[in-house]
Amino acid sequence: MGAIFTFPGFMIFIVAGLWGFFISFRIVVDNLGFIGGAVALFLAPITLAFAPWYEALANANWFPMLLVYGGGTVGLVFIGIGNALSGD
Repeated sequence: MGAIFTFPGFMIFIVAGLWGFFISFRIVVDNLGFIGGAVALFLAPITLAFAPWYEALANANWFPMLLVYGGGTVGLVFIGIGNALSGD
């Protein structure tokens, strides 16, 4: 019964994370150019954590922030519900 929530939770978490990373990477490349993008590729967790904040505060575009942090939260809530239902 828990797989009904666990599988979609993992899918939401993965899709939101990848989509958020590509958007964050684009933000860095637009603002810092190719060299900044190359550095951002190697520092992927930092890029994913801070680029949405920059975009939200500097350009008032809250979509990357909602995608990265909201998608991760919703995915983890679904996974938690699935684990609670399966008894893990």
